[in-house]
Amino acid sequence: MKVLYTTGNSKKFENAKYFFAKHDIEIEQLLVDINEIQSDDALSVTIDKALKAYELEKKSLFVNDATWIIPALRGFPGPFMKYINKWFDPIDFVHLMQGKNDRRIILRDYIVFIDCKGHKVFKHDYEGIILDTVAPFDYNYPTDVVISLSKDKKSIAEKNKEGSFFIEGENKIWEEFAQWLMLEKL
Repeated sequence: MKVLYTTGNSKKFENAKYFFAKHDIEIEQLLVDINEIQSDDALSVTIDKALKAYELEKKSLFVNDATWIIPALRGFPGPFMKYINKWFDPIDFVHLMQGKNDRRIILRDYIVFIDCKGHKVFKHDYEGIILDTVAPFDYNYPTDVVISLSKDKKSIAEKNKEGSFFIEGENKIWEEFAQWLMLEKL
């Protein structure tokens, strides 16, 4: 079985390719230039991206996108984390949470598959916390040193340095999608 994965992120593609190989599902990276809508509804953004890619290619495909939700900040930053990571330093996240008892952060992951019959949505939430202090590690994004998505409360940067996956159970959404694909496409 072969399916197209619409992403410009080569790391995301390689991770997905490795995962799907275990299920005998071949994926091919589809690079398309899509004008992404701006919305505070991440699912609408993901579905729109899938619809536009399908309209261009007329082939079965899927997209994957994620959004960050801080309940104590009424859902901020939502799908805008890409921009927030450009504007904020790690300490800005710590300051945002001053005086907040609820330090939870949720990474909501979406996969949208689309074909001639319509689209199917897969969703999974990964809950973590925003740390009280900035972890003393090198980072790619400011959030890497202030967010923990693991039970041991180590920052994303620390988990990366250890060589372990920083999101416990991250494959859950991919596993659900792979199982559905195998049943649906047999």
